[in-house]
Amino acid sequence: MILLPILSDEENDEQFLEKALKGTRDIIILIVVDSDSKQEFGFATSQIQKARSVMEEVTEIIGKKRKRYEDIIEWGDTQNKILNLALLRKVDKVVLKKQENQYFEELVKKLKDEKVDVEVI
Repeated sequence: MILLPILSDEENDEQFLEKALKGTRDIIILIVVDSDSKQEFGFATSQIQKARSVMEEVTEIIGKKRKRYEDIIEWGDTQNKILNLALLRKVDKVVLKKQENQYFEELVKKLKDEKVDVEVI
């Protein structure tokens, strides 16, 4: 099982999803609505509709590949919610679409520090 956080409006890219979903049957798609959102990282409260439309596009692509998925929307700190859900659900790995910002790098480091397998595509 993989955890696929939606951190931008680019996770609906078919090439990214092709690589991200390879070899897995079960996917948890996570949107974190962060009222304290950092610029360009995660989704602020005002962007809920955009996040949901990206999630719908992702679930459509996953559905065509006949894979099982669960979609979750959480409120809170983006990094903590991703880490907590990864640990709670004992996912095999967290798959992230590469971003060029310090918050992304912090997230990857935090996950690795907690011994969570991370794949950046």
